[in-house]
Amino acid sequence: MAAKELDEALEKNPQSKAIRKKLIVCHVQEGNSDRSLQILLSLVREDDIDCIVKTDPLLDDCPCPELVYDFEERFKNFADSKEYLIRLAILWLYCDIEKSYTHFKEYQKVAPKDETINEIIDYLTSYLISNGLKGSK
Repeated sequence: MAAKELDEALEKNPQSKAIRKKLIVCHVQEGNSDRSLQILLSLVREDDIDCIVKTDPLLDDCPCPELVYDFEERFKNFADSKEYLIRLAILWLYCDIEKSYTHFKEYQKVAPKDETINEIIDYLTSYLISNGLKGSK
């Protein structure tokens, strides 16, 4: 329900990073990882994922920390599945970019020709390097 309302709001204001940021999480929760990736890729192509990476879970009222741990626990028997890896990669981006990067790289191993994932990984690699973070090594 929230995703539908946010999608409608995004149609009216397609440049809104706040709406896109929320939509990514909504679509992950609904199991629509492809749509989440499309929206994330739009931010990557604008060279701006800071709105996600610099999320403060308390100040921004972001449910991602709880979602990540709940998802990891509920679906641990599917830890090698592509859907599990991509959903965690997206959610971790709001909490810990290096853990997110690790999950994107794990996903890349099972889907090496996925151009969307490769583009996101290339961007994250550059982001990590330019910010002196270790995940890119």
